[in-house]
Amino acid sequence: MAEEDIESRLTNEFSDSVLSDVDSKIFSGEYGGSNYQLSTYKKVEMQDKLYQNYIQKNYGSFDNYLESNKINQMSSVYNPIGDYRADVKIITDKYSYTSDHISTSETIMEILSGACTVYFLKKTNSSVRRITCSLNEQYMPTSEFSNRSNFFSALPGDRVGVWDINEQKWKSFYMDSLVKFIRDETVSTE
Repeated sequence: MAEEDIESRLTNEFSDSVLSDVDSKIFSGEYGGSNYQLSTYKKVEMQDKLYQNYIQKNYGSFDNYLESNKINQMSSVYNPIGDYRADVKIITDKYSYTSDHISTSETIMEILSGACTVYFLKKTNSSVRRITCSLNEQYMPTSEFSNRSNFFSALPGDRVGVWDINEQKWKSFYMDSLVKFIRDETVSTE
């Protein structure tokens, strides 16, 4: 009990001294299973008509999709069956969320929700590559909108297809080569 009090006090002192300069990102917590994660995914489902059609056709409802892909199970515990180890950061105006794992379905949902930066190991030579990517319509030309539906689920080998915002073309990465995943809502891509 005394150790807990000391640890709690040290954590508070650290937060007060180090984080006092950070005006908005005071809270930091686990992303997997958070209310923010679910609201982000719900927003994607509500605003993206092409994605709504995909969900309706393949799962019947968004709740069925979440259940079958074990998304938002109110647990931040790594599941070796569907999760991949990676440094995951979701940054908003007010909060910073972290995780040490992410599933393929969650990765696709994050990429649908906005611009993301993905670091992965290239299969051919193990060099680290970075892609700033999205599946959100606002980050791609209108001529590519309908092609997005090809990437709403994983490709063979748990490969995720994305629109490379910088190079303006389709690319992909394998989930087992994922190293770091960041979605930062505070940074503009323009």
